[in-house]
Amino acid sequence: MIVRTVLAVSLALALCTLAFPAVEDARTTRTERAVEGELGRLSRAMHAVTADDPVAVDERGARRSVTLVIPSASAAGARLEFVAVGGVPDRDRPPDVEEGPPADARRDARSVDAHGDVLAYRVAGGRTRVERVPFDVRVAAERKGDGWQVRSDDDPLVVRSPGRIRLLLRFVTYRGTPTVLVAEARR
Repeated sequence: MIVRTVLAVSLALALCTLAFPAVEDARTTRTERAVEGELGRLSRAMHAVTADDPVAVDERGARRSVTLVIPSASAAGARLEFVAVGGVPDRDRPPDVEEGPPADARRDARSVDAHGDVLAYRVAGGRTRVERVPFDVRVAAERKGDGWQVRSDDDPLVVRSPGRIRLLLRFVTYRGTPTVLVAEARR
């Protein structure tokens, strides 16, 4: 009787050991797909706002709003380390960055721009995933009555907490370059 119990427990442990990596892969894949879907919606909104003519940074112009839903860790989904718009955070930039296909074939896909025209994310324990966008992206802050204050190109918008974040998009001419400004909407 004891031998059967020991064998049953050993078999159960062996099966759990074999199944654990598959469960973790499924959790990671689920989170990656959710984030890629959200960044796809953001990318489409960016493309839509560029259909209008760019205006000066302080002029009124077309705006688009998009709400991203950042998934939280759960039994079915892995923990997300960050989602970034407009660059890859320096302190999170490991040597194993995996670049997705460029959104525009004319862009040079051989190197990843750590400070610029990308959407990026990383699932805990995974690689940093980067998608290029075919236009200049800058993060800005909307100031009451003063227009928009544009951050430097090496200062991306980084979200590290799960939940909803509402972003405002504008297509402007910034320093002579057509640029998509991204700002977190005020509450």
